[in-house]
Amino acid sequence: MIRANGEGWARLTLLVSLAASQLTLLVRADFAAFAIMASLSWLAGALLLLEWEEQGSSLPLSRLSRASLLAGLLLLLWSLLVLSRVGRLYDPLLHLLPLAALAGLALLSGIPWRSAVLGKLMLIGSLLPAQVLINRFLPDGPIATVTARVSSLLLWALGRQAFADGHLIVLPERNMLVGSSCTGINTMALCLAAAVVLVILLPPPSRGPSHSRPSSWRAGLILAAAALVVSFMVNTVRIVLLAYTDVTPGLTGLAQWRSFDFWHDGLGSNLFSLLAMSLVCLVWVAVQELALRQARFLEVPGAAENRHP
Repeated sequence: MIRANGEGWARLTLLVSLAASQLTLLVRADFAAFAIMASLSWLAGALLLLEWEEQGSSLPLSRLSRASLLAGLLLLLWSLLVLSRVGRLYDPLLHLLPLAALAGLALLSGIPWRSAVLGKLMLIGSLLPAQVLINRFLPDGPIATVTARVSSLLLWALGRQAFADGHLIVLPERNMLVGSSCTGINTMALCLAAAVVLVILLPPPSRGPSHSRPSSWRAGLILAAAALVVSFMVNTVRIVLLAYTDVTPGLTGLAQWRSFDFWHDGLGSNLFSLLAMSLVCLVWVAVQELALRQARFLEVPGAAENRHP
């Protein structure tokens, strides 16, 4: 059961309300990939704030410093103003909402300015703006070329006559252009964000009483590299699947499951993104399990000596 006072419940209610409002607006604006990223940010931020409340470390508003109180209220007021504006017209500032809201709620919870918890919340809140910047500035030409080559190679291995010509995958019946939406940049961004959240919420365990906890930065870099590989391979499978789809427009009902549009930029493409994120989570769970088993082995008297004579 969550242990929180009245002010704590008010903060959590406000967080849920802000998250629901932003996700609704993103879905209505047809930004499904951004909605997935925002959901990840809100969920991870809520878990950190809940942990802070569970520890009983939150302070009442009357005991907060003026700087924390004023900054927290201004950030939350700015978030509400952005939501009121976006209700009439889409505003790019909507992507900054998790960063501002999580920071504001953290300050109103009594989290110190230089606390590691505040830094983690701000990092989590920055995931959505980072995705926007990646989509805007990351060059997709080299990624499209590599995706086309690997996809055509996999199609050839499956018995299809296919070869890559730049960004094109040439098939006997049609050509497929690997454009910006086919490079899997959104999937890569989501997998990298999942890696960041996993390292923050589930840090690597220590290797025993005589060993220090391994660096979270090093573990994060290793998991990020694995996330990039997983996201690329999952997106490649999606591109291969597109070669077997029906390009007939206007398919409805169960027929849309074999539609090109469904797997290209519809719900099907988002399902592959979720699949890639799930695989990244499984990789981290496997790493955690191996680390725990190694830690238990080192705790056994004489195990280390027997292993290293």
